[in-house]
Amino acid sequence: MKKSEIQALLIVFGLLIGFCSYQFIFKKNQTELEQVERENEELKLTVNRLEGYEMQRGEYIEATKRMKEDGEAIIVNFAPGLLTEDVIMYLYGLELVDANDVVVPSVAMETGVERTYGGALTTQEGYELVDDGIRFYSAETTTNIVTTNSGLKNIIRYIYSYMPRKSVSEVSLTVLDNGYLSGTMLVDFYYMTGTEIPYQQVNIPAIVTGTDNIFGARTGNGQSLPDAENAEGAESTEDGEGAEDADGEGEESAD
Repeated sequence: MKKSEIQALLIVFGLLIGFCSYQFIFKKNQTELEQVERENEELKLTVNRLEGYEMQRGEYIEATKRMKEDGEAIIVNFAPGLLTEDVIMYLYGLELVDANDVVVPSVAMETGVERTYGGALTTQEGYELVDDGIRFYSAETTTNIVTTNSGLKNIIRYIYSYMPRKSVSEVSLTVLDNGYLSGTMLVDFYYMTGTEIPYQQVNIPAIVTGTDNIFGARTGNGQSLPDAENAEGAESTEDGEGAEDADGEGEESAD
């Protein structure tokens, strides 16, 4: 081969070696370097964000404390559970709101329905909200009532003034011939499960026997039903009078 050809081949080989070095060594290292630089930038942003959190740590602690207190304040407004006797005794108390002016002839209670959270489960910072196991339910109760205008106002005040939380979703009433209001009222009972508040059984007082109205409800005409002691006293008086009459008749016959 001529000297010029050898030089041309050497130049070609040199170019190939340079190209291969660029492709497989320099370019690869450049790509890795760019990746390292991106990771460094991300780390810098993370460090800056953490330093910002550190500077605001006191504020976050106070905000978390307030949020916990607000959550606890909400939880205590709702019952930790709901049984049939809870509804019955609540309506028993409802009849005593305005003496002789509120009667609850019947009630129909639906099964509690869970009310799920429909909002976002991710914070603005990208953190996922954790399920704490607390569930929220509502139970619709159809309550038949007989009352007066004043009694109805007291019923509404009673429902919205005392905990646990309840609400009236619908009221349908008609005026009777005697001036009383009669109809239905939908009352929603709310309760939460999974909280640290234990369920406490409702206090059920002693039930008076010997009467058709075992809950001691008032009648719709403004007259109270007699209690057991009065009823027994009346029976004893009648029995005593009957016995005295019988003794008197016996003495007259003997004479």
